[in-house]
Amino acid sequence: MSFNNSKIDFNVDFQDKQLFSRSCNLKINGKSIKTPLLWLGHPMGYPPKPWEHFHMDTVMVNAYDFINKPSLYEKVCKKGIHKLLGFEGLIMMDSGGFIFQKKEKIDIEPSKIIELYEKSKPDIGVVLDHPLSPEASDSNNQKRWNNTLKNTDFMIKNNGKIALMPVLHGYSLKELKIACDQIKNINEDPMLIGLGSLVPLLFTMKGSNRFKDPRNYVIDATRLVREEFPNSLLHTFGVGSTKTMHLMYSLGVDSLDSSGWRLKAAYGNIQLPGVSDRHPTSRNNGRSSLNEKEKKILEQCECPTCYNKSLQDKIKSLDGPFPPRALHNAWVHVQERESYIKSLNEGKSKEFTEKRLKGFFSKSYEYLINIKEIKTLDRW
Repeated sequence: MSFNNSKIDFNVDFQDKQLFSRSCNLKINGKSIKTPLLWLGHPMGYPPKPWEHFHMDTVMVNAYDFINKPSLYEKVCKKGIHKLLGFEGLIMMDSGGFIFQKKEKIDIEPSKIIELYEKSKPDIGVVLDHPLSPEASDSNNQKRWNNTLKNTDFMIKNNGKIALMPVLHGYSLKELKIACDQIKNINEDPMLIGLGSLVPLLFTMKGSNRFKDPRNYVIDATRLVREEFPNSLLHTFGVGSTKTMHLMYSLGVDSLDSSGWRLKAAYGNIQLPGVSDRHPTSRNNGRSSLNEKEKKILEQCECPTCYNKSLQDKIKSLDGPFPPRALHNAWVHVQERESYIKSLNEGKSKEFTEKRLKGFFSKSYEYLINIKEIKTLDRW
């Protein structure tokens, strides 16, 4: 697939036999990278910038940060997003639609987003979508999807320079199948496809009146989209936490994003491989802090915050200001993605994923395993 100033190729290299996972090769704008991918969300103007401290391949920024700040908009259009960030890897620019998930209307025009993409030159631009809300009515969510579809049609027809990613939404498998068909009518075989509106279902279990089990629906919905677009890079929005990344990769998702590395740090939490959020020290607030086993895991950490420090000094740094803690969490996210890829290459994805998803997502993992032998989804 080619654009005036952008060329993109995407090919499947390896299909996991244990789970639905796969490894692919993405080539875009002269850069080549192996999937699965993890894009760390970065809010413009706020520290830290993880890529200044360790190697990263992918970063996600938000168009809304620029649209609302004229001076920043002018800078990014003049310099380009790569030079503005000082980052040479792949950059995806989200349209900002997620900000409007709790609102009935979007106050950004798709033409404005296209203009920003063409001037700032991210490697991938996301179509302006209006995510669904599990708390909204069916009719309201249908209006949101209709607006997303209209924006998708406009942006694809008026795009000539940027690799665009259409985004699917649907809160039933029937709705989602129809949405897939509608996207295919606009672009029959997109190289990139996104799936949104999943965050409330995975993390807060909202929509329990709508779904028998919201997390099982996420699994079914992801499998449906994977089957509908087998040749496309599939990105699922907002679900790249240190736990859920393993669930989503195991479903055949090629690409994820997460801002959780910052959000958790803002609440004083750190993350460790295979461990849920922890406070570095006890705060007597009922929230979990590091136990002795987890301290041993922390002792092994070589992130920029922890490197060459004693355990006591590591805990002190992580219990202090926000930036060192956020940098540690970013490192853990990137290392977890590397660990998954290693397990995939070694043929140990099933064993690794089961270990990582113990506890909060144990039932989700069991459901994933139960559907592994199902060849098609015919439940809509």
